[in-house]
Amino acid sequence: MVKKISLVISIIILVINIFNYNFEFEISDSDNKISLVGILASSCAIVLILILIISEKIEKKIKD
Repeated sequence: MVKKISLVISIIILVINIFNYNFEFEISDSDNKISLVGILASSCAIVLILILIISEKIEKKIKD
């Protein structure tokens, strides 16, 4: 349950940062840098949480 809640929170943060990113300015703009860091961090968190969920499902299948 905690994993799914953290996955939803990470997706919400990713969407917020994508909407916050301004495509008209360069990457070197300070607001765009912050948005890019947020996008990368939340993407990494999503991938790690998904790996954890999948590994727990595999572990359950192996034990049964």
